[in-house]
Amino acid sequence: MRAARKYGLVTGCIVVLILWGTIRLQAQDVPLTKQQVPPDVHEELIDDFFKGHSIFSILWERYRTETIILGSLLLLLIYSIRNHARNLSRQEQRLLDTFQSNAILVFDRTGQPRVINRAAKQLLGLDDFVTMDEDYAFYFRGAPTPEIKAIFEEVRRTHHAVEREIVFTSSRVMKTIIVKSYPIYSESRRLDGFVIMISDITEAIEQDRRVNWSGVAQHVAHKAKTPLSTITLTAQHLEMILNEMAVKPAPEVGKYIERIVKESRKLNEIVHNLTRLANKEQLNLLPNDVNVLLQNIADDYRAKVSRNIEIRTALHRNLPRVGIDIAHFPEAIQNLLDNAIRAIGTRDGRIIIATATGQWIDRSGDYVEITISDTGIGMDDEVKKSIFRPFATHSQGGTGLGLVIVQKIVQEHNGEISFHSTVGIGTTFQIRLPVIPFERP
Repeated sequence: MRAARKYGLVTGCIVVLILWGTIRLQAQDVPLTKQQVPPDVHEELIDDFFKGHSIFSILWERYRTETIILGSLLLLLIYSIRNHARNLSRQEQRLLDTFQSNAILVFDRTGQPRVINRAAKQLLGLDDFVTMDEDYAFYFRGAPTPEIKAIFEEVRRTHHAVEREIVFTSSRVMKTIIVKSYPIYSESRRLDGFVIMISDITEAIEQDRRVNWSGVAQHVAHKAKTPLSTITLTAQHLEMILNEMAVKPAPEVGKYIERIVKESRKLNEIVHNLTRLANKEQLNLLPNDVNVLLQNIADDYRAKVSRNIEIRTALHRNLPRVGIDIAHFPEAIQNLLDNAIRAIGTRDGRIIIATATGQWIDRSGDYVEITISDTGIGMDDEVKKSIFRPFATHSQGGTGLGLVIVQKIVQEHNGEISFHSTVGIGTTFQIRLPVIPFERP
């Protein structure tokens, strides 16, 4: 639009100058009277005439037809240039909108936007019909992290390309994006503007991590399973032999054997978790009442936790049924409860298991939300970044695989898991499972 106005204005000025020069030349050749007038008087009369008349009045009085034709042609030219510029802008917008996974923003050298594709508008929380007349700071107000704006300002200041990986929390979910920003130069090496490309690589990182750890887990589990079973059986057999001997062994011997068995069982649990992480099983999702499942698990844990921990339930009535594999999903809830118990430790604390309903924002349909909250020690920012990474344990007695398995189970059920935590206050995990309209028999 700005280019069309500029080119139209330049074209109009050129046409007016040509008409003005034509009128001056014609005035030089037209005699004002039948007698020959001296040249100096002739020039003075012409100058006086043009001083008393504007170019537009002369054109309209003496060249009305030509003025209408030239004016129409000028308007047609401006209209054609305007439409051409608009079509080019729309083609650029459609082209950039095809990059659904990448957010792209193009700014001129003054900081005003030229093009913002649909993915960028969604990322920055902008309306689809947002205008392009604001300063750059306006478009970064709703950015999920202020580092995006900081990168753009760095490129504007230094005129050097910047590429950075940013990890942030959005809707209580850890996100990872790659932000690339470059200055744009014309063929004459003149700064023409800036471009920002933002790629969400969260899913790619998680997928790569799952694939890599799946292979490692499968290999380690296969190699460790047989030796661990041998160690456990040997220790137990040794204990039986000592008990059958006539001479009673020293007490320390029994303690050592008990420790061997205990640590072997702990390693066997790690191998089991690795096997679970590596397996790609086809789940049998059947309609189940989440409230019944959670109530049974809560009753079991009440019977075995210490008195300093209180377990409460706040289950929503008339909860719709969701697709659950009853052989695998309880493991996810149990792992979260085990983490909550470890986070509370020996001090007095409380665990609340709750359910609710909701509607997806980024996809159609409803969901059932399972919330498990504790009043434990909470997590700092460094711990939050790594809780879904294998072996990233920060609690005594943990294997570092529990939350990885929880995430895997939830994703296998087509659900989502998120959390929020505050040091010294506690942690809350939220699992959302899609409601599936099952047919009644």
